[in-house]
Amino acid sequence: MASESEYTVLGVKFDDKSGWPVIVLKAPGNGTAFGICISTLNVYPAVVATEPEKWPDCAGRPVTQDFTLALARAGGLRIERLVIDRLTEEGIFTAAVEVRSPEGRTARLDARPSDAIPVALGAGAPILVADDVVAKVKSYPLEELPYRDIKPEDVPGL
Repeated sequence: MASESEYTVLGVKFDDKSGWPVIVLKAPGNGTAFGICISTLNVYPAVVATEPEKWPDCAGRPVTQDFTLALARAGGLRIERLVIDRLTEEGIFTAAVEVRSPEGRTARLDARPSDAIPVALGAGAPILVADDVVAKVKSYPLEELPYRDIKPEDVPGL
């Protein structure tokens, strides 16, 4: 099994260079971070999960990750952890969410990081990044992150 490190989510930012929103993940202990580009469709669920105090709720209705967590809980499943396990040659991150049943069975579910990170945050599950993924990404010192705070005008329809 590949070695992994636990990361924390700094928030959703905007990368002016690429023109895409990013979820920024902070490395353990060393003061660096990297961003995972997400589609504009995934911005609202991500910002609600990472910075709920900055964004209005959806008229009191659950967003996608709330619904996903409610389904898991109704089925007795517990979200154990999220692993960002691969970075393809095309620059696409892949992830897996590990869940446990009441009987102790585990399953590893394929997921997009943009969907899985808000679910993991809502479940209080750790977010892990495989070391071979870390070796491929461009990380930045926290004080030199090339991202800025995201604004509603960065995302049409937000």
